[in-house]
Amino acid sequence: MIPEETVLVGHLSIGGKVLAVSSGAGEWGIRVETPGKASVSQSQPIRLCIYESEAKIVDVSGGYKALEKTSSGFTGKGELFPLPGVAVKFEDRWIINGAILSLARKVLVAGNAPGGFYSEINFATGSEFFFPDVDHFAPGIIYGGPESLLDRAPAGMANFLAGHIQIREDVFPLPMYGLYFRDGTSVTVFNSRPRGDTTAEDSNDREGITRIDGRFQFGAFVASQRAHGGIDVGYRFPGSVDAHRSRVDSLRGAASPAGARRRFHPLKDGLTQAYEVAFRFGRDETFHRFYAQAWRWGWETLKPKVDAYDIAMIRRVLVDQLAGTSMTVGGRTGFPFLLESETGKLGINVRHTDALLGFVGKNIEGAALLLQEAEADKTPRGQKLRQLAIAILDTFVSNLKIAPPDGEGFNLVTGKPTVTRPDLFLSVHLRAITDDLRWMLKAYQRELRNGKDHPEWLLWCRRFGEWLLLQQRPDGSFPRSWVPGTGEIFDASSTSGYNAMAFMVVLSQVTGQSRFLASAIRTGDYYWLTYHSRDRFIGGTLDNPNILDKEAGTLSLEGYMTLYEATQDPKWLRYAIAAAEYAETWIYGWNIPMPADEDDSKLHWKKGVSTIGLNKINSTSAGGDQWMAGDVDDFAKLYYYAKDAHDLEVARILLHNTKNMIALPGRNYDLAGPGWQQEHWGISPRRGIGSHRGWLPWVTVNHLEGILALEEFNYDLFRKIAVPGVE
Repeated sequence: MIPEETVLVGHLSIGGKVLAVSSGAGEWGIRVETPGKASVSQSQPIRLCIYESEAKIVDVSGGYKALEKTSSGFTGKGELFPLPGVAVKFEDRWIINGAILSLARKVLVAGNAPGGFYSEINFATGSEFFFPDVDHFAPGIIYGGPESLLDRAPAGMANFLAGHIQIREDVFPLPMYGLYFRDGTSVTVFNSRPRGDTTAEDSNDREGITRIDGRFQFGAFVASQRAHGGIDVGYRFPGSVDAHRSRVDSLRGAASPAGARRRFHPLKDGLTQAYEVAFRFGRDETFHRFYAQAWRWGWETLKPKVDAYDIAMIRRVLVDQLAGTSMTVGGRTGFPFLLESETGKLGINVRHTDALLGFVGKNIEGAALLLQEAEADKTPRGQKLRQLAIAILDTFVSNLKIAPPDGEGFNLVTGKPTVTRPDLFLSVHLRAITDDLRWMLKAYQRELRNGKDHPEWLLWCRRFGEWLLLQQRPDGSFPRSWVPGTGEIFDASSTSGYNAMAFMVVLSQVTGQSRFLASAIRTGDYYWLTYHSRDRFIGGTLDNPNILDKEAGTLSLEGYMTLYEATQDPKWLRYAIAAAEYAETWIYGWNIPMPADEDDSKLHWKKGVSTIGLNKINSTSAGGDQWMAGDVDDFAKLYYYAKDAHDLEVARILLHNTKNMIALPGRNYDLAGPGWQQEHWGISPRRGIGSHRGWLPWVTVNHLEGILALEEFNYDLFRKIAVPGVE
């Protein structure tokens, strides 16, 4: 047996060291030794997958033939000969900087052959580890294990149990994948210079057809469990996804016939690959601190660019667009559930004329924001906005029984109660009611400050609050939903009861009754201890129950922040920070370009428009929306209270960049007019295409909430974020 030779390359700031390791057979690999379990190695760092046909796909790997030590690391060079007449040359420049080990790789093809290839860099953990022995982190995809993911999700139970997770990087808000070991150490792989270019053919492929194209500039992250122990984690380029049990296709999870989407570069003389991958090694961190720090590192590395807008102009067009969507039928006024963003017209579905509370309907919040705008506008426009807002608020109080609720809203044409998704859940969700009743209370307070009393608004909210107190369990939790009109529990799961916190706090403030605040405190304590302290932010959306999603994080942030402002107890600020650190990992911090060869008229997200600031929707799909445009004020408050400049950066991105696909004067796109925006878009195939082109009230309401709520909280802070150059 040939003895192993090692060369010390350098030290990591966490106490580890980086070694070049030779088997003695003239080839070198690399090993990273950390003080804990996150030690990793790779004896054959130059790796290729060669595609000749569907029946012949071969892996080829080797070590470096030449090694040159540098002041900050080393350069390794090697060559593989995968096919007759073809050589593939590697030049890998490794740099150590603190706790980061970075690779700048160049790959050059010499010679020609049919077929294609991808290259890969990965590290192997010790053989004692299998998937369940470590916690996984991929932003917007997995936070620990698969327990709160749908089976068909990319990191869901099927793929997790198979020990095989492969995901294209255009699914990732930041392109990174990390493993956390139970001793507090970790390793995270990150594409530090992502590009993401693709073609129309790739983007529109729904069949999983193998593609070979030199224009592919996206990669994929891979975590694989070896049969006899150990986990390989790394990055491949271009982003080929091999056969496995499920994959994501645009906004809907779907399995292709082959369960794969293989992508290769051609074996063409002179073709060059160039990419950079960094590995962060962590120590003495909780799981939450590990992923929050890894995310912050990625964000600071990419430095997401702010696309600054005239927020005053955008505010006006959004207000006018929202007001223009309202309908009055039979004395009932509200915002209809769904309009076509291209025409501004109603569809033929009778449900399109539903007026709904909370979630995606947000009728009362929309009315409350119009009332705020009317207060600032002393012209006839302001008077019309006020009349419309009052009409909507009065309509809901007069037409919807609330304790127990008859529904989540009603149909504007028939007046009959309805719910958001009767096709899925014929039930009234806690979130739908509490989302909007909190804004009814804010509207009541605003009117009262202006000398106008609406006791029926307060009574309506108070009746629901008193009924809700009876629904609270001794541990502080609430059921998820009830049968309409009866109060009978429909879904007893406790995962979404955090939605009650903000409403109960505001109800306590308006009524002066401490029992409502006490209820909110019990709720906050329960959800922190039971779910959120373990990074289980689940159950936010009504149509995807009990899975990880961003809205669970943003709603929890809002609830904890409201409790902090009401009590000044610092623990609620700590909990709000934790919720924010989770929620921000759903924000795209890099620009993913639309296919250069696609017809722009066919794209919903247009060419040349940055995706920075877009939010990943949930852990199952690869779609994005602008939901977090409504959370500008929450991140601004974190900056105001905790003095972390990063929160100011996030607030600025959420205020400005989320406006990138709103139609504006002189930039109408193909939409109905200024202020219009469709609900969502695919980002990974089909890139730039949404599953529908509809507009729902939340789209405009969330944009307005982020603007108006921040302005009301602190005008100077609003200007600091809204106006470039203001300090």
